[in-house]
Amino acid sequence: MRVGRADHRPCVLITDAQDRSSLAGCRSLQRAGYAVDALATSRPAAAHWSRFCDRRLTATDPRLHEGRFISELSDIVRSKRYRLLVTGSDASLLAISRHRERLEPFVELGLPPADVVERCVSKPTLARAAADVRLGSPETELCADEGEARAVARRFGYPVVLKPRSTIVGRNGDVRQRPSALVRDEASLATLLPEYGAPCLIQRREAGAVLSFSGVAADGRLLAYGVSRYGRTWPPEGGAVSFAETIPPPDGLRQRVESLLQVLGWQGVFELELIQREDAGFVAIDFNPRLFGSLELITKAGAPLTAAWCDWVLGRGQIEGEARPGYHYRWEDAELRNLWQRLRRRQIRSALTVLRPQPRMTRSFFRLTDPAPLLARLVLLVNHRLRRLRSTGDQGDHEWIVTRR
Repeated sequence: MRVGRADHRPCVLITDAQDRSSLAGCRSLQRAGYAVDALATSRPAAAHWSRFCDRRLTATDPRLHEGRFISELSDIVRSKRYRLLVTGSDASLLAISRHRERLEPFVELGLPPADVVERCVSKPTLARAAADVRLGSPETELCADEGEARAVARRFGYPVVLKPRSTIVGRNGDVRQRPSALVRDEASLATLLPEYGAPCLIQRREAGAVLSFSGVAADGRLLAYGVSRYGRTWPPEGGAVSFAETIPPPDGLRQRVESLLQVLGWQGVFELELIQREDAGFVAIDFNPRLFGSLELITKAGAPLTAAWCDWVLGRGQIEGEARPGYHYRWEDAELRNLWQRLRRRQIRSALTVLRPQPRMTRSFFRLTDPAPLLARLVLLVNHRLRRLRSTGDQGDHEWIVTRR
């Protein structure tokens, strides 16, 4: 925490300081003239190690105990005059929205009504809303049990995409965040289904380039926004973006996204993931109503979404703009995994593409003027690996922790 003369900067509290999305938010807000306190639910947290973080706080993971998380967060916002609370994960977003009456007397949340928040994390709702605005969605079936899931998967033909009904899934008394999973055969489906709960979604796999349209929705329109094309993900099929490039928005896409936001009722920072089909049509596959993994890319390209949102909520002016094309992004440890997988398979030419230098490059954790967050990430990965070794023994197959967003 900085000390010295009185600090008159407006102070923002940002959750999920362990994630790359919240680190990007901290950096953006500090540059925009905010003081930023960061709340982590696991340590070491990358944003805590950043020089752009003013005060480092911890709380219980809302996926493990939502009530305790809210009680601790309530104590924090009572202790200091925060102007705004910014969420960095679906679990934090849902917990805060559901218990907003305990927080709103002390801090601005900037959230739409609770039913809108619940609607925006519902995958069936996204499919219906996308169809309403001519975005389209992959053919999807809601399956009540394993038998239905197997039957639908056979009808669609493997591989299929397995999704939870919502990104937050209750299981054995805990709440877990589950990303989509590409399932190649019936045995894999049987293994994964218990983790996703019932009912779950089976989705026909769509071919095409994956795009990310992200922005800030306010007053029924987009303030700032950007579009990127995924080059690689981790896991390689169906995972989170590990390498991407900003591109000009395809014709007509902005108008359709604005229409989708109006149908959903969302206001705030968001990311919409889409597949661009070979016929130039678009299919909506995921909507993230919060900070997201490649936020650093869009910020670097000239659309500081976190700052734009905070400025609008607090009436500090209005940031508008479109992310410039030609900027590149890497998620460091995911790219290292991509490299290692290609080398193990002796795909040398493919491995060289992972190493190829790119212009206008930004990274999730490392910055020359702010290098410590990458060290925090490495420590977190090592700690996770050591815990696995102690609990299961080394099976010879490395599994690193992966942060979805």
